[in-house]
Amino acid sequence: MKRHTFSLKTLLIGNAVAGAAMLGLQFLFPGLMQDFELKLIDSRFEARQTLGLAPAFSDHIAHVNIDNYSKTESGQPIWEKQVYAALIEKIASARPEAIACDIMFVDWAQKSGNEELVQATINAGNLVNPFLLNTGPGGTRAPDALGLDANPRLNPGTAPAASGILVTPFDALMEQSAGLGFANMNPDPDGVIRRVPVVMELEGTLVPSFFLQAVATQLDYDLEEIEIIDQSSIVLRNFPAFGKQASGDLVIPLDGRGNLLVNYAGPLELAVYPQSYSAWNLLTADTAADFSGKLVFLADTSSQATEFGDASPTPVASIFPRAYIWSNAANMLLTDKFITPFPYVFAIAAVLLLGTLLVLSAWRLPALWFSAAALGMLLLYLGLSFGVFAIGGYLLPVLPVLVPLLVLYLFSSVYRYVQLEHYEGVLEGSLQSYLSPRLMDQIRANPDILKLGGARKRITVMFSDLVDFTAFSDRADPEEVQDVLETYFADAAKAIFSQDGVIDKYMGDGILAFFENDGDQITSATRAVDCALAMQARARELNELYRSQNRSSFSIRVGLATGYAKVGNIGPAEKIDYTVIGSVVNLASRLQGVGKPGDVVIDEDTCFFVKDRYPVTDLGPKDLKGFSNPIAVFSVSVGDQPTAG
Repeated sequence: MKRHTFSLKTLLIGNAVAGAAMLGLQFLFPGLMQDFELKLIDSRFEARQTLGLAPAFSDHIAHVNIDNYSKTESGQPIWEKQVYAALIEKIASARPEAIACDIMFVDWAQKSGNEELVQATINAGNLVNPFLLNTGPGGTRAPDALGLDANPRLNPGTAPAASGILVTPFDALMEQSAGLGFANMNPDPDGVIRRVPVVMELEGTLVPSFFLQAVATQLDYDLEEIEIIDQSSIVLRNFPAFGKQASGDLVIPLDGRGNLLVNYAGPLELAVYPQSYSAWNLLTADTAADFSGKLVFLADTSSQATEFGDASPTPVASIFPRAYIWSNAANMLLTDKFITPFPYVFAIAAVLLLGTLLVLSAWRLPALWFSAAALGMLLLYLGLSFGVFAIGGYLLPVLPVLVPLLVLYLFSSVYRYVQLEHYEGVLEGSLQSYLSPRLMDQIRANPDILKLGGARKRITVMFSDLVDFTAFSDRADPEEVQDVLETYFADAAKAIFSQDGVIDKYMGDGILAFFENDGDQITSATRAVDCALAMQARARELNELYRSQNRSSFSIRVGLATGYAKVGNIGPAEKIDYTVIGSVVNLASRLQGVGKPGDVVIDEDTCFFVKDRYPVTDLGPKDLKGFSNPIAVFSVSVGDQPTAG
């Protein structure tokens, strides 16, 4: 199928409308494909882990876990605050830069042990505690002990907003803490934690998240250096990240809603988090561990804590301690390994680019190649989305791109099918007046027959012409002229098609036709002669009929020549013109002018193939216009019948 069969303009407009509709629906109703898109994010984590391309976890972060072993060995399923205090003292003795205690010691709990816990906090001097913000309507005002004035102010609306305080540690503990950060997480609609807020706005003040406050305490970083560009990025000015020669600005990419996509190092395995310690082993050890320069996350990771919601599903594990979520977020700040989500405008640009390529493929390529190109394009983008995530942490939108492209493919395929049906109708309408039903069936089965340029073949060409038609048309009524021509052409076409001939063109009162051979069998000459004799027989019948009606006489001359010519769809690609080109065409034209009315005049090559079938008459050599040497000419009379054998 030639590309010009299809309208590029129609393809572009139709696909533009279909693509814009899909993009608009996705923008207006983002939840339509949200669940599957989220699963595609998780699959990228899995693929990256399998390939061994996950980011390494910083050795400047450690975990002390109050695990099932610690609970069992201590004989206390619920630890008293004095035990926590002793554990904090033990950790502090190992000289960490900061301790992030992911345990909420609330005011309304048992107050026994509060003093010991406060004293341990004072002794440590670097303990960071969590609190919970109320992100819904209402909420209580922040207590003075929260120390909001220590955090920078900002323009309202720059960061996600909180309405008040939900839960805090008891006041004395807050006052002695080295820092406080909110422990709110934002699960996706499927309940999986893929993102956490970095900062939030409370009472016009910037409040840091638990992990950000922990890192700031570890690095002695002034949170007043934070600059919020918008909810798509935060800049930590003069950030002393590890591995850098000097402090510099650290740009944190966000998801457009003020959330950081957590770049998980991997599932909860010792190979991924080698500096993970059991709290009981640390408490009972004769020698203290060495946490120099480290940020230590202290948390209850036991099954009991999991039951109370201290573990959540993540892309790397269905049950994942929340303390490790925080530590993975902190790891991103220390290693500068972020997930960079691409905005929705990227999906629009990708659809425009790939959609244009898809349309051009639909316009230029055959159906099978177009489908292969479309499939390749979809797979290539899908592979690209996985590749750039695994290598560089870039999160490309998948379904917002693939679904519109799939719609464009379906639209283009339907359009191609409709146009193909239309084209075949036009083809048949154009060719059925020129080709026999058998040849039409061959073309339907093998459209390459109409390939542009044609092919060199040995054929027999026929020229037929009405005798004295010019004089007849001058004296006869136009209606009679039309009737004669229509009858002549219809009868001639019937005879030609009966011999599987091809009508090249009608020229005034003349007909140019040709006959091809059947495979390796040279049959064109005999079929052409059969056709010509049938035409002459019908001409004699019409002559008798017209004379009985007192109308003008009717007769034709026919010339046949056999030889090589170029046969096929020759000419501009926009036009179907199944024709023949070669000197044999000119010869057939000259031969029909040599004979008498009622004769079938043939050349020597045609004679060679039919002389044993028909009696022929040698007319001798003739000087024909356009030929330098005389041409041997023969005739087959209309009354002649094929000889036996």
